[in-house]
Amino acid sequence: MVIKSLTITEHAYEALKTLKMGHESFSDVILRLSTEKVGSAAKFFGAVSSFEGKKLQQQVKSRRMSLEKEFLQRAKKYKLS
Repeated sequence: MVIKSLTITEHAYEALKTLKMGHESFSDVILRLSTEKVGSAAKFFGAVSSFEGKKLQQQVKSRRMSLEKEFLQRAKKYKLS
């Protein structure tokens, strides 16, 4: 195995160190982070309970409906529709 040396700031070292899990090496951390998909929704699975999820879903739906109503009122006021 070929080994490369890197120079990083103390701040970067501390940030990388906080990302280590268990006995993971710095190389393992870098590989894990570089292969993770940015914005992967899978890492959020289980973040909220089913009940909380349904409650949040209802809040989003309710807000969308109120925004739609506001938009229609403004469109009517300014004769955009």
